[in-house]
Amino acid sequence: MALTIRFLWFCLFFTVGAGAMTLAILAEPELMNYYMSRRALQEVYAQNEQIKELTDQYIARIQLIEQEPAVLERIRVLAFNQPLEREDTVFPRGDNQRLRQKTQALFDMLEAKNNTSPPLPAWLQRCIQPNIRRALFLAGAALAMLTFIFFGSPRQVRQTEQNARRQ
Repeated sequence: MALTIRFLWFCLFFTVGAGAMTLAILAEPELMNYYMSRRALQEVYAQNEQIKELTDQYIARIQLIEQEPAVLERIRVLAFNQPLEREDTVFPRGDNQRLRQKTQALFDMLEAKNNTSPPLPAWLQRCIQPNIRRALFLAGAALAMLTFIFFGSPRQVRQTEQNARRQ
């Protein structure tokens, strides 16, 4: 029973030490690349969804124009900023400078919203720092060595093996 408990303690401490050393070694190249690739893949999927939505809208508008030719005249006025051709009506004009400022503010807000997502998790950003990475590796190595020192083969087993060799 004591050997089983000793073995379990050995496995636990050695696994934690080896895991800490592995994390320190693989944090910078492998895990960082993994999370950056995952983020890039999510961005590609989001862009694909936007393209699908735009394509659906485009197809719907083409169908609307084919069904109602008068819609094309209204779109021409909006898209090309051409004035309506009605003699008895005066249409108000918007301030182009103010419109440009509002549009730029909207684009700036959308761009800031897209850039807010962190590329790496917080725990990985901490592990990548050189001093923490070095400390993590040394702590893992020390724990693995101490595990072998304190939970290595028990003295009774060593003495039994020495007695067996003497005989």
